[in-house]
Amino acid sequence: MDDIFQYYAILGIKQTATPEATKKAYRNLAKVWHPDRYVDNPTLKAKAEAEIKKINQAYAAIKAYTDHPHQIVEPNISNSPKSRISKQQNTSESHYQLGVAYAEQENYQAALDSFAQAIKVNVDYLEAYQYRGFILSKLGYKLRADAEFKKAHQLKLKKSKKSSEQYQPQADIQPQSTPQVNVKTHPSHSLQCYQTIVADNKLIGCVAISNHSQTFASASNSPKIELWQLNSGQRIGALVGHTDQVNCLIMSPSGQTLISGSKDRTIRFWDLKKKQIVRTFGGQFDDHLSEITHLAISPDNQILLSCDLDNSLKIWDINYARVLKNVFFSADVTCLTIHPHGQLFCSGGLESQVKIRQIKDGQVIRSLNNTSGVSSLAFSPDGKLLATGGFNCQINLWDLVTGKVIYTLEGHQERVSTILFDTDGQSLISGSWDQTIKLWDLVTGKQIVSVQAHAEKINTMAIAGDYRTLVSGSADRTIKLWQCGYLNNLS
Repeated sequence: MDDIFQYYAILGIKQTATPEATKKAYRNLAKVWHPDRYVDNPTLKAKAEAEIKKINQAYAAIKAYTDHPHQIVEPNISNSPKSRISKQQNTSESHYQLGVAYAEQENYQAALDSFAQAIKVNVDYLEAYQYRGFILSKLGYKLRADAEFKKAHQLKLKKSKKSSEQYQPQADIQPQSTPQVNVKTHPSHSLQCYQTIVADNKLIGCVAISNHSQTFASASNSPKIELWQLNSGQRIGALVGHTDQVNCLIMSPSGQTLISGSKDRTIRFWDLKKKQIVRTFGGQFDDHLSEITHLAISPDNQILLSCDLDNSLKIWDINYARVLKNVFFSADVTCLTIHPHGQLFCSGGLESQVKIRQIKDGQVIRSLNNTSGVSSLAFSPDGKLLATGGFNCQINLWDLVTGKVIYTLEGHQERVSTILFDTDGQSLISGSWDQTIKLWDLVTGKQIVSVQAHAEKINTMAIAGDYRTLVSGSADRTIKLWQCGYLNNLS
């Protein structure tokens, strides 16, 4: 216990400091003692390296101390004056909303306590289990997070079963243990898996497709990026240069350059033909201080967005490799996308509001009041619609002119991890942690294809420029290639 006081002293904060204050203190000190500031002074650089090591150790120790498992196993809301709820407000909904508010402030312990109270009042509170699972997953308690998601899934199935008894069977619900492909679709449409790639016993975290060279890239929990032939699924090479796990991949508009973001806090640009690094962003004084989690690039190839684990987003001028603007978020960012006209971008995450911002300065121009946190999003090709996939298993389709929801698409049983529009914006394809891929007709708002695609959760998808080939990556350690030529020929 004495050591923890020493760690607080290193960061120059009190033990009562909030997580936000702790993070701010850490950031400020890390900037002051970043070794790259002293490259011309070996003595100061050596001192900075020693100081940054102490600062990082202190910050890690404080996070471990405040997130210690015993504080989560038996939450006691009565110990926190800020978390007390009056008898008049002692409803599952009030506890849940309080938990959401705490989560948005990154006060995760109080959020967990509130969700526990919501479940105590209503043992079938689906959203409370889902949100609690997400927080536990973020804090590193994988087994307990999986238990929460499993409970939420069971409640969803229970709810679907009750609905089917009253109305009609849910034809798209598939057993979770079924690893084979099983299609539920209209007779005139199909989604055919023509290749399955086993990826060296590592879960697939992200994929990206080059539309010009018929190449696609994948990354798992390693520093290496694998390159594959889209038609045959054959491995054609690897990109080596990161020093830690690659978290995100995007393709440049030209399709000739792959861009990767990593846990090593750098962004690397790769020439796909030469399989070499051509540029690197990172390692300077004003760059990311934690691992990079999300990337997006403007259609004109001029602006890059990058977001890190501390919810700091940077707007980069690609030509000059400089940061134009820093944007900070109050809650976890889980997805980014840039408007096809290139002037706006959208972010989604733990907070229920979906914010549309100007790409030049990050200013919010519109907030959409969603009903749950957002795990995926995409603009339609004409820029008039926005699709948001939620932790609540639903997809909302928004009219950006009115800010209203056109459709709420229901059918997934777990969070919607990835969504893509087709070429004319009249259909949408979605992948989920429930292991299914679904196709939706946006003219009618109806589901027209559902595939039990993987044996574990689907983390990522990408579609080729001709919209006839889909790539999906999963926690089951496989990549699957799909023929989906019907996308442009819906009846």
